[in-house]
Amino acid sequence: MSRMLGYLGPEISIASAIIDSPHSLIEQSYAPREMVTGTINADGFGFGWYSDASDLPGTYHRYTPIWSDPDLPRLGRAVLSSCIMAAVRNATPGFDVNLQNVPPFVHQQLLFMHNGAVEGFHRRFRGPLVDKLPDPILATLHGSADSERIFALVKAYLLDHNMGREGGAGVLRDALHYALETVLEIALEDRARASLNMGLSNGRAMAFVRLARGIKSNSLYLRREPEAVWIASEPLDPSPEWEEVVKDTFVLVDSPTEVTLEKITDLPPRSHWREG
Repeated sequence: MSRMLGYLGPEISIASAIIDSPHSLIEQSYAPREMVTGTINADGFGFGWYSDASDLPGTYHRYTPIWSDPDLPRLGRAVLSSCIMAAVRNATPGFDVNLQNVPPFVHQQLLFMHNGAVEGFHRRFRGPLVDKLPDPILATLHGSADSERIFALVKAYLLDHNMGREGGAGVLRDALHYALETVLEIALEDRARASLNMGLSNGRAMAFVRLARGIKSNSLYLRREPEAVWIASEPLDPSPEWEEVVKDTFVLVDSPTEVTLEKITDLPPRSHWREG
């Protein structure tokens, strides 16, 4: 499992996003309040950001706990961005603690995060998922995590549809939906449990989803401000402006004033899975 957040709005420092809040990602790494499994997120952290200087996002990853990084405070104050994706990681048993498995995952203009796990991934999913990936996408895989394979499905969809940074939140949603559909199609055969909160950005828009099958879904919250939007696994502060995203819902952000909550009705329902 992990904790994650996304931000879209006026330029702020990385520190404002992941350090300065009362219940920041640093606090969520050692004192999360709503984790479904696990107690701490000490198996690495990462963040990505977009700037006018490049079409490609910058990234920073470590496989050590976020609280132990001496460079983070200085770097966090120096880097400004209008679109930030960040996460702290609690490694699923069986997946290595290394840089290749630390979110957010990056490919060209895309940043991707997955908060959850797919039951029996090594036994059931690795082969069937690989069979669905074209060679150019297979060549981009570096780690062992289920999250990276799910991101590969997202990349395959966007490659097949010749889409990238020019797309809005609807395009990102469609890519996430394809990944969800593919994973759940495999999982449904033996009711394998899957926790599939995900976030995807191309620097212009963001799309997040809260979804699980056979297990309690991880939390996800939305905060809308006049000029900014925040999405996070847990509220970053006690403000009543945080609203819980209900299960089986996409959050689509095209701009701070264009935020859509879209209920998912065309994937196998929770009733089709055995209880977690």
